[in-house]
Amino acid sequence: MASSALYLLDLAVLAELTRPAGNRRVQTLFREHQRVSAIAAPTAYALLRGVEAVPEGARRTQLAGFAHELVRSGPPVLPFDRDAALWLAREAPRRARQGRNWTALEGQQAAIAATQDMVLVTRTPATYAGAQSLRTEDWFRP
Repeated sequence: MASSALYLLDLAVLAELTRPAGNRRVQTLFREHQRVSAIAAPTAYALLRGVEAVPEGARRTQLAGFAHELVRSGPPVLPFDRDAALWLAREAPRRARQGRNWTALEGQQAAIAATQDMVLVTRTPATYAGAQSLRTEDWFRP
């Protein structure tokens, strides 16, 4: 069953939202589309884990507050479910034969977006080029 969200935000988009002087286009599009956006559970994990790697201090405190608030109260967090696992099990070997491997996170994000009929918002759409049933958008560039 497809999500009511239209956009699945990848880790680069979430990271950009944490930057005080981040890309204005990304920030504007996030504000405009926040109600129809979602986050993949593996992406939420990567964001929270990344915050824990930042040295103690004011920046980590700020990042932790943002990340935890985003995961608790922001866009819905979608699981890597059976349909996503089946999609990735078919797509990853096909891409590997083409010499176009994904990281685990890239594959999981792609699988969730493809099986939920969502657009994956990413800074690197070329990474996902040719993936079956997957649409991407780059909010970093006009």
